[in-house]
Amino acid sequence: MWKRTIVLMALLLGPASALAARDPWPGSEVLTRLFVLRPADGQRLASELRLTPAQVAELRRMAGSERLYGQAARFVRSRGEAGHLNEKLGAMRAEKDRKTRLTLGPSYGDFRVWVRSWWETQVGGARR
Repeated sequence: MWKRTIVLMALLLGPASALAARDPWPGSEVLTRLFVLRPADGQRLASELRLTPAQVAELRRMAGSERLYGQAARFVRSRGEAGHLNEKLGAMRAEKDRKTRLTLGPSYGDFRVWVRSWWETQVGGARR
């Protein structure tokens, strides 16, 4: 069972996981980590980028959708299902990025810089 799960996760993540170590957006569950798992970090992001309450609310809403897609991998049973989920994840990531660009407007670039820096501290801390 575990071996099959590991193989399926490798199919789902593939080479994107190495890139995600440097730039997690939009391939990793950044919004879920910021607004669900580590809400203090999400508040810090909002404060440092001077996001409006409406922008923060939209990012939180997207975090919920992102989390549901992330949990879908648990139910993958075959290579065919993994391939189908990869297609859906690719579309979801593109849509998440599009909506984030619209939501943040001119702050989108600062968001990307902030996320890369924050992610590096998260990944670096986990590796120690």
